[in-house]
Amino acid sequence: MNIKVYQSGLKFLLIDAVAKLYNGEVIYEHSLDHGVLATIKADKIIDDKEIDKIKDFMQKLVEKDIPFNKKIVSVKDAFDYYMRHNMPEKAKNIQAVNNISVSMYEFNGSYNYMYTHDMPKSSGEITMFDLKYINDNEAILLYPFHGELDFTFKNKIYDMYQICKSWSERIRVNYVSDINDLIAQGKIIDFIRNTDLLMDMTIYMSAEAIIRKKKKIVLLAGPSSSGKTTSSKKLSNALTSLGYDAIPITLDDYFLERDETPLLEDGTKDYESINCLDLKLFNKQINALLNGEEVVLPTYDFVSGSKIYDKPPIKLENNEVLVIEGLHAINPNLFFNDYSADLFKIYVSPFSPLKIDRHNYISSTDNRLLRRIARDFRTRGRSAEDTLASWAKVREGEEKYIFPYNDMVDNVINTNSIYEIGVLKVILEPLLLNVPMDSEHYTDARRLLDSIRNFYPISSEYVSESSVLREFIGGSIYDVK
Repeated sequence: MNIKVYQSGLKFLLIDAVAKLYNGEVIYEHSLDHGVLATIKADKIIDDKEIDKIKDFMQKLVEKDIPFNKKIVSVKDAFDYYMRHNMPEKAKNIQAVNNISVSMYEFNGSYNYMYTHDMPKSSGEITMFDLKYINDNEAILLYPFHGELDFTFKNKIYDMYQICKSWSERIRVNYVSDINDLIAQGKIIDFIRNTDLLMDMTIYMSAEAIIRKKKKIVLLAGPSSSGKTTSSKKLSNALTSLGYDAIPITLDDYFLERDETPLLEDGTKDYESINCLDLKLFNKQINALLNGEEVVLPTYDFVSGSKIYDKPPIKLENNEVLVIEGLHAINPNLFFNDYSADLFKIYVSPFSPLKIDRHNYISSTDNRLLRRIARDFRTRGRSAEDTLASWAKVREGEEKYIFPYNDMVDNVINTNSIYEIGVLKVILEPLLLNVPMDSEHYTDARRLLDSIRNFYPISSEYVSESSVLREFIGGSIYDVK
């Protein structure tokens, strides 16, 4: 079973359990490692003992093997149902749909929709899950990953999401319908400007912390399409504005010569692990720079598969900082020597507090995938199907080489623009609609289409040329390819 489908069924079970036990409701906030953070609203405090009761109730639902029944209902009936059950944001989403009917799923007497185009046949198929207490009225719903319930609580990622959530609540933009209202009221341009300003302030505060702590090496890492390149350049500019010149270094320039690239078990070249980097050269040059020597940094030519040395030599001065960005920048195996006293580690990724509705959100993973589809088409001429075909391999590399270290950092920077799905939608809809029905990636394409369908389109002309989003849609002042 597709893991997204499994998650949807599991989320439905928790919603039903909370409704039956407490006449309460569940709000799914965001993903966290291999789980989903859920806020439980009820007339009583949901502590760790109550979490155990909920988990037991869910297990009984599994044992009863209750079917998930797909229902086709009119838009009006769906709208009225959500309004009767005090879910106005879901009703607004229904109102934004052009269809005359919509599909919903019935489970144990209640109706809902999870944007996966499918559900498990019955609760009996949801055999593996857990519910972990985090705080009162807050829990992590765990789903299986590679057949195991493997979960690590990421404090810094959790804290970043809490900051994002608090901000979105203050500005009263919690759901996609709130963004749509801003568009309809002609207020989106000012909103975009204010949002971009907030991100720049976050990067500036990181630069201040680097200088205050007298760090000489900044390591900036993040998974695919997280906005590493633009973030590192914006950070370098912020450091310069404070009187500290930044020497930007990208780990992509330290790839091994193509004929030296290690092979995977299937014989294909390994471009995802840290072993594809020329660590000997990298460490030799970092040592030289820290010792006050001149160094000529390489530029990797991806056409020829070799390094070129055509830059002028550089030397690290007292007021200069190395800003090193790349997938493996926070990997503890990057350096041969102990530079911990000089290091400032940053993890970047898009963490959106915006939800489609109380039970559906755009995950950070899907956010990055949408960005990557747009960028791959713009810069490489790749179809959405091509990007979807390569995504599993990308995700596998992230799970192995990036996520284990993403909480071992000094700072987390959120690169999400809360409005960005509306901008990406204009580019992505035709690309995703073009994925053929007989493609093995058709279901994922339709799921992504479903997840963005409720967003009103936003013109890219409103997006600042310095925005991280420009890294994916084009037009960046940083000339990001």
